[in-house]
Amino acid sequence: MATKIKKILCVLFVMLLGFVAPFTHNIPVTQAAGEEEKKEAETGDTGVWNDWNETHRLTAENDKFRLYVNEASLALVIEDKKTGACMESSPSYNDGKNNKTWSAYLNSALVLTIIRGNDDTKQADLVKDQVNKKVTYTKDGFSADIYWPKYKFGMTLKVQLTEKGITAYVPDESITEDGDEYKIGTVCIYPCMGVSYLDDNEGYIFIPDGNGALIYLNDKEGRFNTGFTSMIYGEDVGFTESSASNLLWNRYQMITGANQIIAPVWGIAHTDDKMAYLAVVEEGAERASIEACPNGVTLDYNRAYAKFILRKLYTQPTSNNTSSGSFHMMEADRSHSDLKIQFFFLTGEEANYAGMANAYREYLLDAGILEIQGNMEYRTRVDFLGTEREDFIIGTKAVVMTTVDDIYEIYKDLQTAGVTDLFTVYKGWQKGGLWNVPITKYKADSKIGGTKKLTQLIQDAKVDGIEFYLYNDALRINPDEQNATFNVVKKVNKKRYEEYTYKDVYEKMIYLTPARSGSLLNKFADSYLKKGIDGVCVAGITDTMFSYSYGGNFYSRYDCADSYAKTLAELDGKMSLVLEQPSAYLWSDMDAFLDMPMYASDFIYEDENVPFLSMVLKGIVPVYSEYVNFEANKDEFFLKLVETGTYPSFYLTKESSADLIYTNSSDVYSSQYDVYKNEIIEYTEKLKEVNQAVAGAVITGHEIMNNDVRVVTYSNGVEIFLNYSTGEQTVDGVRVESMSYKVVSE
Repeated sequence: MATKIKKILCVLFVMLLGFVAPFTHNIPVTQAAGEEEKKEAETGDTGVWNDWNETHRLTAENDKFRLYVNEASLALVIEDKKTGACMESSPSYNDGKNNKTWSAYLNSALVLTIIRGNDDTKQADLVKDQVNKKVTYTKDGFSADIYWPKYKFGMTLKVQLTEKGITAYVPDESITEDGDEYKIGTVCIYPCMGVSYLDDNEGYIFIPDGNGALIYLNDKEGRFNTGFTSMIYGEDVGFTESSASNLLWNRYQMITGANQIIAPVWGIAHTDDKMAYLAVVEEGAERASIEACPNGVTLDYNRAYAKFILRKLYTQPTSNNTSSGSFHMMEADRSHSDLKIQFFFLTGEEANYAGMANAYREYLLDAGILEIQGNMEYRTRVDFLGTEREDFIIGTKAVVMTTVDDIYEIYKDLQTAGVTDLFTVYKGWQKGGLWNVPITKYKADSKIGGTKKLTQLIQDAKVDGIEFYLYNDALRINPDEQNATFNVVKKVNKKRYEEYTYKDVYEKMIYLTPARSGSLLNKFADSYLKKGIDGVCVAGITDTMFSYSYGGNFYSRYDCADSYAKTLAELDGKMSLVLEQPSAYLWSDMDAFLDMPMYASDFIYEDENVPFLSMVLKGIVPVYSEYVNFEANKDEFFLKLVETGTYPSFYLTKESSADLIYTNSSDVYSSQYDVYKNEIIEYTEKLKEVNQAVAGAVITGHEIMNNDVRVVTYSNGVEIFLNYSTGEQTVDGVRVESMSYKVVSE
C-alpha cells in the first residue's frame, strides 16, 4: 500500500512543480537552517508521508531529468522526465521510529563524524545542527557554502545536473577547520541516495564485493545487525595490525578472507519504477569506504553510500614494548583531496546491474582509464612455479618444482594435443626462489637452468605465439634473505609494518616504500629489456595501498597511489605489463587483468552473485581467472568462466605438490602438470569455441532467471544460456541440460 501511495504522490508532485519551473532561478538564498526548517526536514514522528510540494523546489532540468532540492537539508529528488519515476536522497516516508540524530542522518545531504579528543562518534549534519548556509543557484544545479559555528568548520557542496545524472562534490580547498577542539573525521555525501523503506520498492543494492553482489530490497525482518563495509582498494595497513582471522592451532589460516574492493562503485536499482543509479567515486576513493545497509541494520531503510575519511584516531605505543602502554592520537593533518561522486541515473531497460556495468564501461573508456586492447584472442593461462625454499640444517635449501627444460617439455606436450594459444606467468624464477624479494635485477636461479636458458625460453615462446611474463612482487622484502633496515614502511605510529605469513620458512614480510618499489622495479625492467625481452607480471603494488611514515614524514594513501601509478605508467610505456588483480585506478596501464574473482565473499546478507567486473571488462581487455586448481566445484567454476567470458588459469609444477609441504607454498596442494593435462585440453577446446562466437563483442545484458538459469547477451547478438541446476531447463524456447550451457547466435 505504501508503494502505491508513494507513486501517486510522486506523480502529483511532478505535475504541480511543472508549473513553477520557469521561476526556479529566483529562489531566495537561504542563510541558515532555523528551527522551523529543521522541523520541516524531520516531518512527523508517527509514520507519515512528506509533502514534497512544500519541501522541494525545481532547480535544474535537461532533456532527461529534473533536479529538485530541499533548501533546508539540501536533499534531492531526481525525476525521469519520460516516465515520471523519481529517486530521492531522503525518504519520503517517515516511519516515526528514529531519534533526532538518525532522522537527521536520513534527510541531510552531508553527514559528518566529528573528532573531539579520543571520541570520533559524534555526528554533524544540516538538519539537527545550527548551520550558516548560503546557496547559490546555477543553470545546472547549485553551490552551497556551509559552516557549523559550534564546531568551527565548514565546506562547500556543489551539485550539478548532467545529461547522465548528477555530480556531487566537496572541493578540498573549501574545507576549513578554524578551531582546535573539533576536527572532521569523515564526510558522507548524500548517504541516502536511492533510499527505500523496507520492501516499498522492488530491486536491490549492488555492492562491489568480489566480482559483484546484490542485496535485495525485500523486508529483511531484522535478521541482520550489520551491513557491507569495506575500504576501497583494501584496508590501510598504516593503521592496522597484520592478522589472520581464522587460525588452526594459532598458526594455519583455514578460511579465505573477504574480497577487497577493486573498483570504486556501488548502485541501487528500483526495478518496479525502472529507475536506478550507478555511483562512481571519482575523487577521494583512495581514502574512502563503501557502506551498504539493508533494512533492519539500525534503521528500516535500505541505503548505500561512500564514506570519505579525512582524519583517523590511532593507537600510539609509549615504547617499542607494546605491553608497556599506549595512548590514542589523532592525525595531525587531514587528508587532502576533492571528494567527488558521479551518479549515473539509468532508466527503462537499462535500470539494472547490467545497465550499471554498461555505464561504468562507457565512463572508463570516455575517461581514458580503459583502452580496447588489440590482442584479445582467447588464451589458456598456464603458470609455473620454479623454485621454493625449505628449512635446512643451516639456512634453507632449494626445492625445485619446474625447470626451464620442464616448461619446454610441457609446451611441446600441449601443442601436440592442439593447445597452442597459451599465456604464462613464471613464478619463483629468480635467484633464491619465489620469496627472495625484492627482485633487483634479471638473474635466474641456476636450479631452473640459469639466465641464459630462461632468456632463450622466453624468445622461443614468443616465436611460437606464447605470451610469457616473469612474476615480480614489487611490494615486499624478505627480512630473512635481504637487509630490511632501510626503505621499508612504518605505520603512522612509527612502528614497522610486518605482514605475517603463518608459514614455516619465512614467517613475515616487510613492505617497501612506494619510492623504493618504483626504483627497484625500473632497475629490474632495464636489465630485462637489455636482453630484448619485455613481458612482466607485476604484483603486490597492484592491489595494496597504505598510509605510512618514513624519514620523519607522513605519507597518505593518496601519495602511495600516485607513486604506484607513476611507476606503472613509466613501465607501461616501454614493456608489456600484466597486473595481478589491479585496482581500478591502475587499469590504464594493464595489458591483461589477472586473478579476477569469480564470486563475492558470500556474506550472509548477500542475496546473489553477479559478474559486474567481468561485464565491464569483457571485450576490452583480456581477463584471466583465479587458479582452477583450488576450486572445489570444478563444474560450477567452468560455467562461471563461460558466463563471465573469463579465460582459465592453471598453476602448474612438473614435480608433485607434496614437495612443497615444508615451504611457504604449502597451500599449493595440487599443481602437478600430469594431473591437469586433460583438464587443460578440455577447457581450451570448449572455451575457445565460446569465445570465438563473441569475439570483438562486449557483454550488454545479464539476466538471472528462475531455477538457476543465467542468460548473457553480447553486443553482436549472441546469447549464452547457462543452467546451474540439477535438472534440464527450457528458457525462451532454448533447452539447456543440467550444469551445462548453450550458445545461441542471431
